[in-house]
Amino acid sequence: MCLRDRQLIAGVGYHNLRDLSLGPVLIEQLRQEAWPLGVDIEDLSYGPIGVMHHLDECPRYDRIIFVAGVKRDRQPGRIYCYRWDHGLPDLDDIQARVAEAITGVVSLDNLLIITTYFDKLPQDVIVLEVEAADERWGEGFTPVVEQVIPELVQTIRQHVREV
Repeated sequence: MCLRDRQLIAGVGYHNLRDLSLGPVLIEQLRQEAWPLGVDIEDLSYGPIGVMHHLDECPRYDRIIFVAGVKRDRQPGRIYCYRWDHGLPDLDDIQARVAEAITGVVSLDNLLIITTYFDKLPQDVIVLEVEAADERWGEGFTPVVEQVIPELVQTIRQHVREV
């Protein structure tokens, strides 16, 4: 079956790292909800190399929406949304990120850069980051992150195009 408009909502992050686990935990919640035909929901928290192989195995997506909890020293619990500009660092930095990926590091930044370099992403990529307040080992989110989950889900739905 060939769909006219294929979209992927992808969670990225480590499990059991409090707020940094937002991507994979949210994906489990989103899988329980109804989505338009052509929208796939997946946990891509297994590293850029594996993700590239996975993306090669399925028809190319028209849009990917990445969701992750990140730590960038911004206001905790705030949603940051941007379109990925497909900009790349120099080749040495890309190589260093590939080396990290091979050792098992799961990083939204590495995923975006490596998959862009190897031309695995569609032109239309949206990134939704929630600034983490707590990045220690453990389950559950801090109250400031837990509080923004309904808004985050609404934002994801706004970015999903109806077919």
